[in-house]
Amino acid sequence: MLDLLAELRRRSVFRVAAAYLVVAWLIMQIVATIGGAAGLPGWADSLALVLLLAGFPVILFIAWAFELSPDGLKRTGSADEASQVPAAGMPDYALIGALVIVAVIAGSQMLTRPGQSEMPTADAGAIADDIPSDNSIAVLPFLDLSPAGDQQYFSDGISEEILNVLVRIEGLDVTSRTSAFQYRSDTMGVPEIAERLRVRHVLEGSVRRSGNTIRITAQLIDARTDVHLWSQTYDQSLTAENLFAIQDEIANAIVRALSEVLDIQAPEIAVAPLTDNVDAYDLYLQARDLFHRRTDLDVAADLLAQAVGQSPDFTAAWALRAAISNVRESHGYSPEAGVDQAALTESYARQTLALDPDNALAIAVRASHQSQRMIFQREPGDIGSVLTDLNRAAALNPHDATIQNWLGMGRLFIGDLDGALSSFQTCVQIEARYGACAENYYDTLAVMGRTDEALAAMEANLANGLSNPNWINFAVLAEKDERLAFLISANHPWVLPGFQRVGDIYDAYQTPDADHSELLREALDHMPPGDRDHPALMLSLLLMPLGAEDLPVWPGSIWQPIASRYRQTPTFHQLIRSSGTLDYWREHGFPDICRPVGADDFTCD
Repeated sequence: MLDLLAELRRRSVFRVAAAYLVVAWLIMQIVATIGGAAGLPGWADSLALVLLLAGFPVILFIAWAFELSPDGLKRTGSADEASQVPAAGMPDYALIGALVIVAVIAGSQMLTRPGQSEMPTADAGAIADDIPSDNSIAVLPFLDLSPAGDQQYFSDGISEEILNVLVRIEGLDVTSRTSAFQYRSDTMGVPEIAERLRVRHVLEGSVRRSGNTIRITAQLIDARTDVHLWSQTYDQSLTAENLFAIQDEIANAIVRALSEVLDIQAPEIAVAPLTDNVDAYDLYLQARDLFHRRTDLDVAADLLAQAVGQSPDFTAAWALRAAISNVRESHGYSPEAGVDQAALTESYARQTLALDPDNALAIAVRASHQSQRMIFQREPGDIGSVLTDLNRAAALNPHDATIQNWLGMGRLFIGDLDGALSSFQTCVQIEARYGACAENYYDTLAVMGRTDEALAAMEANLANGLSNPNWINFAVLAEKDERLAFLISANHPWVLPGFQRVGDIYDAYQTPDADHSELLREALDHMPPGDRDHPALMLSLLLMPLGAEDLPVWPGSIWQPIASRYRQTPTFHQLIRSSGTLDYWREHGFPDICRPVGADDFTCD
């Protein structure tokens, strides 16, 4: 054995093998690094590895059989007594060192390669997240097969009521309505829709309404196998009692079908009829569809007025009426003619709570309405009781995205940034395509100083059609040097259209501590006529960093890092006192940037 090792050294086989391995590793690194940029196919690195492995024994044979001499390559002579094994020199030590380094790096690459380590990695977690849970389900919007094709709102209502029942089942992961309903008219198959929604099961169906009869067909599909687990067709006379009985039967049939193949054990579900008047229910479904889309809210209000006129005890219609009254002005709809909209909102909420003291939506409407009056009209109030009611509403109905959104706004106003972000995250989890929650989420990130994340979320929301182009976070655009986007947004009809010094406002954002009082005065003089309505709120978002303090404020804007000047004003201090926020802080703790001063004062950075 020693003679063989000596002969291998004499013929430089070890030296050639070490050099070959180092060069081969370098070639593989080059192929892996520049392969994509050079346009090489995905199998190029595999081919390189095969060729290099195949060449290794060939190069070893050449090293054994031949040697390099001044006269070129010639066969290696046989060993004789005079021949000696060459002593190791600096080139050999350098080669050994290079081989050791390559071995260490290659071993490290193998150990840290995604999927090879026993320790969980980000890549492994992302892959695992792409695998849908066995207990996941999406309820697609039922197709409208009515002769006139004008009953889609009714079909959607049936689908949504079934979804609302399923979300109450512990252990069942139900995709949000907005996520599932975006595939209303899609031609792709159930397996592909399920893959995009990342669910294992899909409920689809159809509704055919004709005269006084209705046919509802529903089927539950295992998207992984494309097998129908359950299907049923219901032909009934069109009454409210029959509609809710069918929804009850479908929901329970789904649970029974899933419990046979999954680890889900749920008691029989009882669907309480919302009303016994089918015409009132029809009007309610039309109004709810408009509310979800935040469009034609004035029409929705009229539909609900008709619904409660036909069914005075229709609690859900009263609650929705209160919710629409609460948001109509903030979405650009004028108050109902000849009435005090604020008083009307309070009246609808009280009527709802008289019928059902535990109606979560009505509780949240009253609390949200009170907070808006404190924030926008600066009326005295008690933010502590507002937050108590919002938390109670969220506990009563944890699956209502609107309630979570309003709770987030309340938390944001008192400076509870972590709590606000959590509420908006929950809202987006409930309704992935709820634009208001998506906007409030990235705005809160910006307030927290996480502007890179905020800008990325803004871009993603705009790309996915989730953001309202009327709602702009100017502070993020200025901080990230998005000057063109800033200027376009500032010229929006609801902000400062036609103002000749918009560029100066952008520049002022770069020096927020300087005196911009003259620029602010010119901008306010240019402000379109109007009261403290939504356009004035948009103007406030732009001008608060310049020192504006007499405009309505969005709860998050008062905590922006760039709004430190506003936090020193008497207006801000009065707002904190009159809303009961200072009392709340004393009891529950001050936000990070605020501190008590003496027994009855405070300061904020």
